[in-house]
Amino acid sequence: MVGRIIVEALLLWGLLGRGMDGPDADVDRVLNAPTSEAWIDPWVTHLRALGVEFVTGTQAREVVYESGRVTGVRVSDRDGGAVRTITADHYVSALPVEHARPTWGPALRAADPQLARCDALETDWMVGIMFYLRTPTPVVHGHINCLDSPWSVTAIGQAQFWDGRDFPADYGDGRARDCLSAIISEWDKPGILYGKTARECTREEVVAECWAQLKDALNDSGKTTLTDDDRLGWFMDPAVTGLGGPDPQNREQLLIHPTGTLYNRPTARTAVPNFFLAGDYVRTDVDLATMEGANESARLAVNALLDADNSDAERCEIKELYRPPEMEPLKRVDETRYRLGLPNTFDLG
Repeated sequence: MVGRIIVEALLLWGLLGRGMDGPDADVDRVLNAPTSEAWIDPWVTHLRALGVEFVTGTQAREVVYESGRVTGVRVSDRDGGAVRTITADHYVSALPVEHARPTWGPALRAADPQLARCDALETDWMVGIMFYLRTPTPVVHGHINCLDSPWSVTAIGQAQFWDGRDFPADYGDGRARDCLSAIISEWDKPGILYGKTARECTREEVVAECWAQLKDALNDSGKTTLTDDDRLGWFMDPAVTGLGGPDPQNREQLLIHPTGTLYNRPTARTAVPNFFLAGDYVRTDVDLATMEGANESARLAVNALLDADNSDAERCEIKELYRPPEMEPLKRVDETRYRLGLPNTFDLG
């Protein structure tokens, strides 16, 4: 809930022209091409030009800690083959928290107690499905929030934002003219088609249920936005496996933020002088699992590494979230009332 409040507050400041970027800031920003084309591929190309080597098909097994420092990382092939140790001067763990934790052994955890506190951090499922449509279906120029959908479905029409792309010419066999990208955030409530939770459904049932909830939300007020005949195909996140079986798994989960989560989030700088953390779970000014938070954690990790190396290189810029000054007196009043055990001024219940 805290994270959602932060997002809604930032959207509100943006709408009011009170954000960090001033009155001309966009409230809802999206990429102008598929993620791989607009972001990942150019970034990989840039890093390789700087001498970075990417080693794929490799799994980090253990961060080796000895004599007060990290001395290497044990890795293996993806299928669990031969184990080898990679050594370096400094180490940045940029894995998602649920994958990073198993690599921290007892000695490393003992060296920095904040690593052990990460075991209390919680993750949950948020899974995407792409629906390929025969006709352009932008719906709205931004994100779609199906407020009444039992599976908390959100979506966005992609092609409308890709000005430099001809969707049918550039993607697929020419029949698809749009991609409606949807996300399921609630996996433990019954749906409207089968009466089952998303975790209990097969992959095909999840897709059918998500499509039904999208139609239920968008085909209202006498207007038909989505039709079955218009749907050409779909693609669901392959990180989710075993659906419809006794033990469904999701290897790409999302950090969630129950009350008290901030205390258990670690800093980018650890007590181990050559070991640093980056990821959306690292404590930053962005108290939410976002790309912005992960980006800030990476900049904090780089700065900490440069400090540890006594480098004279320029440090990464760190910005705090915008906080409207006119709200500060109300916050101070609220803090005082909280310390006195009194309810919030606006709590009229």
